[in-house]
Amino acid sequence: MNNLQLFHLAGLLYLGSVLTYLLHFFRPSRLLHRVSFSLVIGGFILQTICLAWRWKLAGFLPVTNLFSTLFFFSWALACCYIYFDLRYRIGASGLFVMLLNLLFIGFATRRDGSIPTLIPSLDTIYFSSHIILSFLGYALFAMAFSIGILYLIQKRFSSPLLPEIRLLRKLNEEAIFLGFILFTLCMLIGGIWAYEAWGYWFSWTIKGVWSFLVWLFYAGMCHAKFIRRWQGTGYAILSIVGFGVVIFTYLGIGLLLESNHPLG
Repeated sequence: MNNLQLFHLAGLLYLGSVLTYLLHFFRPSRLLHRVSFSLVIGGFILQTICLAWRWKLAGFLPVTNLFSTLFFFSWALACCYIYFDLRYRIGASGLFVMLLNLLFIGFATRRDGSIPTLIPSLDTIYFSSHIILSFLGYALFAMAFSIGILYLIQKRFSSPLLPEIRLLRKLNEEAIFLGFILFTLCMLIGGIWAYEAWGYWFSWTIKGVWSFLVWLFYAGMCHAKFIRRWQGTGYAILSIVGFGVVIFTYLGIGLLLESNHPLG
């Protein structure tokens, strides 16, 4: 078995978790939740082994093309989901998060999974930390996106299968805050990386500007949670809109526009 087959197996376990979460959503069962979460854990372990395998083969963190960034985004989202479920027992909510995770895996499997060589501008001690912080921040924003949708659903239908509205609000705010902290550190390290590689802290490239807009948007969200009119429903809507900005910054710029950022 090679590393890509291991990745596909992890994807099958995530698919299994989605199916069992879906069954649990219609026929609530403690056993089904345990099976679903166990499948997520199993998929995450396999994906972690695959990541370590590819890292050893490459000799550097292998997140340098679209396949590998989608792979790492999926891994980071699974990691964040496991954290939230272990801490808050969010149950059937995992269906929505793992569906999003499957989308990343589905797009990744259609891309070239080979490990490219490392370009000179990435050959720096700041590369790995910048990438890890960036995608963990993105993953937490993806969690907030999923929780924001759940909040709107729960407010409309008051389902006993979903966490109560107050908990969803807390989860949303925590995901945004943690994501903002990690993304801020990512931006700072990225600035140091740029200075070491090219001699400047910030460049007015399309990728740099949109990354700053992401940071500015979530900085505003960290402030908005203290403003009554933005709390609850307004915050959930902002979480959904914010993730749209994240996806455009991550995928839209590289696929639709020209960018000279090392990772597209």
